[in-house]
Amino acid sequence: MKNYSTKLIHASIIFCILLMLIPWQGWFKTLQPYWLALAIIYWSIESPRKCGLFTAFFYSILLDVLYGSLFGKHGFSMVAMVFLISKIHRRLKMTSFWQLALMIGALLLNDAFIRTVIDWIASSGNGFSINLWPVITSILMWPWFKYTLDKLRQKF
Repeated sequence: MKNYSTKLIHASIIFCILLMLIPWQGWFKTLQPYWLALAIIYWSIESPRKCGLFTAFFYSILLDVLYGSLFGKHGFSMVAMVFLISKIHRRLKMTSFWQLALMIGALLLNDAFIRTVIDWIASSGNGFSINLWPVITSILMWPWFKYTLDKLRQKF
């Protein structure tokens, strides 16, 4: 097993949280990829021992605090996603590029569904709609995101 720098893992996750905090306006905000999920997915596949449930929970709770959202909303959805990845991470490493992109899309869709259900329950059942644009843009960003982190990982 390759030894990845823990500093690189945490630096990339913190950078993704900062990307999520960029104040977009109008419809650009609805198109913003879910950067934190992309980073957690990448590191959960590439280095599952160093980026597991605790790492996902910690940074997701940090995102809840920074967004001012319902405490634990991102944490619960991200832990569920990392749990699924932990069960199949070996298969994900061996899949083709396009199959991996589709699997990432399925994981992100599951994550969006969990967060929407939590919002729906917290609002006493008022309206239920999933915003699919962040899922779509995250899938489209995945190839470049993976390529960039692969190159950074090779340098360390």
